[in-house]
Amino acid sequence: MTTPERVTHREVREILRTFQDSGWAAMTLELDGMRITVGKDGPPATAGQSAAPAPVPALASTPMPAAAPATAVPPAASAPAAPAPPAPAADVDTAGCIEVRSQTVGAFWVAPGPGEPPFVQVGQIVEAGQQIAIVEVMKLMNPVVTPHGGEIVQICATNADLVEFDQVLFLIRPTDG
Repeated sequence: MTTPERVTHREVREILRTFQDSGWAAMTLELDGMRITVGKDGPPATAGQSAAPAPVPALASTPMPAAAPATAVPPAASAPAAPAPPAPAADVDTAGCIEVRSQTVGAFWVAPGPGEPPFVQVGQIVEAGQQIAIVEVMKLMNPVVTPHGGEIVQICATNADLVEFDQVLFLIRPTDG
């Protein structure tokens, strides 16, 4: 049996629904370079786990007792969203920029919550490992972090957009090597 080339949003949703209905306390699933780690009572700790730049809250799509408190809650789809990034300018110099890509399929959020300022804006200098957005999959908040320090040159997705796995979200001109 061969692995499909891409995991669809529907398949991710079904996997998370199956996990929620299971008797498991935690699960890590790796498919096609995508890693999903969820826990019913909070983010699971695994042996040898490296420190993550920001905790990923594990929230189910339906209320469950003893859910872990969220550290970053994105705006609800029906709530007024944070201001959308400006449309990409045709004359933006992207030479030497690195691409920050989505690690999963989901909803793209530029701010940690409704009415809060965006994580970053075009022209802002960021540090390596800094959280710059969220991609939400079925109430599971996946932080988007910078692999290098540098200047945000372009925000390639709009707040509340559904983004695909490996889609370019940001262009950053690196300053730290």
